[in-house]
Formats: sequence, structure tokens, C-alpha cells
Amino acid sequence: MSERSLLIRGANIWTGDRRRPFADALLLSKGRIISVGTANDVSTHPQAKDARELCLEGETVIPGMTDAHLHLMFHARQSTGISLLDTRSIGEALELLKKAAKVANPGDWIHGVRYNDTFWEENRPPTRHELDAAVRDHPLLLTRVCTHIQVANSAALAAAGIPEEDWGDGLLLEKKGDPVIKTMERWRLGSGRELDLAEKACREFARYGVTELHTCSAPEYGALDELSVYQRLRIEGRLPVRVVLYEERMPALNFMSGLGDDWVRYGGFKLFLDGSLGGRTAALSSPYADDPGNRGILNHEWDQLANTVREAHNRGLQMLIHAIGDEALDQAIGAISLAYGDGSCLCALPHRINHVMICRPDQVSKLKDLGVVLDVQPAFVPSEIEMATERLGEERLSWAYPWRTFVDSGLVVTGSSDCPVDPPNPWRGIWGAVCRVNDRGDPRGGWLPEQRLTLAQALELWTVNGALAAGEGGRRGRIAPGFLADLAVLDRDIFQADPMGLKNVEALLTLAGGKITHGEILSDWDRI
Repeated sequence: MSERSLLIRGANIWTGDRRRPFADALLLSKGRIISVGTANDVSTHPQAKDARELCLEGETVIPGMTDAHLHLMFHARQSTGISLLDTRSIGEALELLKKAAKVANPGDWIHGVRYNDTFWEENRPPTRHELDAAVRDHPLLLTRVCTHIQVANSAALAAAGIPEEDWGDGLLLEKKGDPVIKTMERWRLGSGRELDLAEKACREFARYGVTELHTCSAPEYGALDELSVYQRLRIEGRLPVRVVLYEERMPALNFMSGLGDDWVRYGGFKLFLDGSLGGRTAALSSPYADDPGNRGILNHEWDQLANTVREAHNRGLQMLIHAIGDEALDQAIGAISLAYGDGSCLCALPHRINHVMICRPDQVSKLKDLGVVLDVQPAFVPSEIEMATERLGEERLSWAYPWRTFVDSGLVVTGSSDCPVDPPNPWRGIWGAVCRVNDRGDPRGGWLPEQRLTLAQALELWTVNGALAAGEGGRRGRIAPGFLADLAVLDRDIFQADPMGLKNVEALLTLAGGKITHGEILSDWDRI
């Protein structure tokens, strides 16, 4: 923490305080914000006398942002894979995988990541036989962009010890604990690069003004994450963001959510109720419009789920519950309601429901009554408009991605990337929330335009509300005296810029605890 004071002026400062949303200057010292207000009031503060000054020219300053749901180490490891996101056919994807195999060492796994079959001209995943024709001598695994569907070649299935009679087309559909994924993870974890990959991933987020990450560990789905990685980075002075970890397994020791400090902390228990809309595994109360015999997959029987949720609640564990389809959301509402029948959660934190992409009007009031936090991903909208319309049909579209309905109802709603499903850039999410169009700017006026958020509302999702969700509303998420000096100096005045350009915003400077985590405009200031 810097012992010096820093005076920032000449900026358009958005505070996150609805009573006084804008200020002209701010003063920080010893890792905290000291004063916020007019240039005259702040510059005459006693601690401003010998402060280092940063004079800006109208750029926006905002509170440090929180990505409230992602899989950080899964993203870090995927950076070693072959991205298929920009491919537009199975053949194009296979050519990239062939090239990777030609330069790989004997025995190396080839991992194709972020494929999206709805972008491919075939509109389907590849088969094991197609993968074998492209790459036969290396184990090959493809992970869909939603991360809930995988496809493996014969070598990968053999390496995992799966009997040949069970290979089929190589499609691994929502198979928790699949041996192929776990075998590949064991190979990859042996590389000894975890710390370097984690630091690189954290700095990607800092580039956009992010100062805290709520990451989820799901080892049964191949997305292992561990607090020890971030503790080691912090000990070595290499951790540029605060990290809160949610785990798919309940802790073996009897402790509650919140164990840790302002930098590395245990968040709570992660629970998956269904799959993804793109993979048609999200659990819907009526069949998919484009697959009439399918309503998706519920991962838990009711009695088992109810017992698990009550156990977590009564142990003082904040729950982060994955529910995309409205039938999965019914399960979440019912289980949380049952748990609250036993009394308040000991950790005093609200339970969280993640995604909530399909939500019937009758469910909104139930969510409000429960006081849960909703973690949503507006960056999904631009890439999923056509897919969601096909999957849901016209009748259910009014329930789809209803962020404005949630905000207007008074629910606490956070913004996140679900990285690696979407990139680390939170501004793509803010753009998605404000504009609700695809990358071509269609449809004009926005998809389901009544669900568009204002810029201030969208900013609250990534600042004020991200802090509230983790019980930090009194010390993070706003630019206010006494709060931690987590803030971002942006590369433009976002309130005057074209909203379509929001997806391209970056931070000139990011500070966490008063130290620089990204940017060069204060060359003599303390850094992480």
C-alpha cells in the first residue's frame, strides 16, 4: 500500500452513489479514498497539500470493477489451447487442429476450445470419426464455448480408459466427472505453469479496470481452481486483482463463507442445476422450440438437491447456484425457500443464482422475496440472439435475458463474463446490456429493447452490486471516503461516447488498494 497521497482531477468521476453520481476530483492515501467532490473541496483537503497530482482531460474514472462469475483457471489453461471461436465450419476448425498436431510433441494432447456449432455452416458438433480423420496420433478434445459439451477423438477416449464399445460419436454431453476431461487435466497440470498462467489471466482483467474476480472451481467438469494459486501469487507480489473462490465441493473443515481477507477469500458453495441453452441442456418447463422432444437436463433429483442446499445454508456457506432454464430456476427457488425455513444463513450473505437466462414473470417476485443476488452475463446477448430465438420460440422470448425486469424489481443484479465462455472484457458485457444488439448492430433499436439498461444501471452491475454480492458493500464498489482505493481511469468519457463503442473501452490506469495493477501514466507510483 502506498504511503503517499494521490490527487486526481480533470476527470468525469462516476462514483456509483445515486445521491451524488458525479464528482470532479478525488484524493486517495494509504490504499483508501480520502475525499471525493468538487475540485476546490478536494484540493483544499489537508492531505492534498503534498499529494502527487494526476491531471486528466475529461476521461471517466469509475470504481474498480468486479467480474462476479467466471472460471479463472479454466480460462488460464484454455489460453494454451486452440481457439475455434472465429471458425465458421467444421472443416475450418479441423484445419487449425491439424496444424497444431503437426508441431506438437509426441503424446501431447490437442485441446480445441470455444467452438460454437451454431456459428458453423453445418450447425452441429463434429463427430469422433471426423476428429480421427484430422488428428489420429494425438489425444484430441474439443470444448464447446459454453463449456458444457465436449467432443473427443479415439485416441483421447482410449487414453481415458473408456471401452471402445462406448465410444460412439465421441460426444460427451453433460457428463460430470468424465474420465476424458479428467485425464487431460492431469496431463496439463503436470506442466508446472499454473502460477504464470494465473498471473497472466489476472492481468488481462486488470487491463479493463477489473479489480476483483469471483471465480468458480468445478473439478468434475474439468475446471479446477484453488485458493493456494492466488495465495502464492500474493506472497510473491504478483496478484493484481482480489479473488473470491466458490467451490463445487463443500469444505472438509467446518468454516463459513468469508474466510480470508480483502485479497484472497473463500466465497462459498457452487452448485450446477442444469446445462446450457446453446447445448440444449438447460432445463426448461416446456420443450425446446427447435427440438420438441427435449426439455433439457436437470442434474439433481429433488430430495437430494433439497438436502444439499439445506446443509450448505445451515453450515453458513453462501451458495452460487447455476440455473439457466426456468425449470432449473424453479428448483433453485424451491430449495432456497426450504433452506430459509430453517432460519437465516450464519454467514449473513445472500445466496446467489447464476445466469437466470429464462425467467417466467411469476418467478421474479419469488426471487425478490428470497432476497437472492442474480449473477447475469449480458455479453451473451450479442452472440446468442439468433440461437435463443430458435431454441425458445416467440412465446418465451419475453422471458429471455430479462435484465431490466430484474433491475426494476429491485433485485441485486451483478455483471460477469462467465469467462472463458466470454472474454475477460467487461465492456463487452456493458455494451450488451445497454445496446442488446449483435456485432453488426442488429436488430436496430435492440433485441427485446424493453430490457435494455441505461449506462449507469449497467455500471452498477459491475461495481456497486458486485461488491454487495460478496458482502463488501461498505468498503468496495463505490468511490466514497473510507472505501478501498480500487478504481479505473478509462480511455474516454463513456457518458459522451457512442454507446456502440462501449465494447472497445479499456483502462488507462487501474488501481487496487491504491497500487497500480495496469497502466503507465503514473510511472513513479507503487505497482503490483
